[in-house]
Amino acid sequence: MNDDIKKVGILHVHSSHSHDGRDSLADLRDFAKSRGISFVGLTDHAEDLSAEVWPDYVLQCRAQSDDHVQLLPGLEFRFAGFPGLHLLAIGLDRWISPETPADFIRACAPTPAFTVVAHPVLADYRVPGEVLAAISAIEVWNASYNTRYLPDPKAIRLLRDIRRRRPEVVGIAGLDQHDRCNDRETRVRVSSEGDVLEALRSGRFENQGRTMRFGSTVAIGGPQLACLGLVRWAFDRLERTQDAVVRRLRRT
Repeated sequence: MNDDIKKVGILHVHSSHSHDGRDSLADLRDFAKSRGISFVGLTDHAEDLSAEVWPDYVLQCRAQSDDHVQLLPGLEFRFAGFPGLHLLAIGLDRWISPETPADFIRACAPTPAFTVVAHPVLADYRVPGEVLAAISAIEVWNASYNTRYLPDPKAIRLLRDIRRRRPEVVGIAGLDQHDRCNDRETRVRVSSEGDVLEALRSGRFENQGRTMRFGSTVAIGGPQLACLGLVRWAFDRLERTQDAVVRRLRRT
């Protein structure tokens, strides 16, 4: 992708509408502007909102959007009986309240939302068949769970398995951000032409982090994946140590 024709965005972002989010929508707009970010894919926890609150949430996203930054309303869902399975719907244009993963797929079908299996490591990479048959993307790099340094090789293998049947499924990098003061630096770079959600769904983007940059198909070979797994092991431990130190410093 030509670097001169791009919008830089961030995906999987929580605002203060989530119980564990620290930033208001205005804070996130200012954060984005300060870092040259053109769009923010919000994924606030569905259980923290409601059908009554949703219209105002969407209006707030629009009010905080301008020619420089677009806030895309979205939700993160979890489901009883499916431990670790979290599904994202970015760019929702209506309230949905699915009780099962199958409900989520049916509810999202008539919407323009970009749908994602988030941090598949939490679900031990087990995803229901009805989700695999219709999901838009797999989060192959969650900067919170996989560290800011490298993506998740097992998630990449999951994506590869899905793409054998559905080559339109893409791999994305997500921040899983709850606090703008801890920017883990993964970015998504889409074509500046047309709608952001359409560009994401059609795979017209690149993922970029501190150490790697790759396209929506995540074309990383077998030997590279094996090497990535070894390096990731070391980076995981470095990141956990760093975060533990930061937490101690904040308590002092």
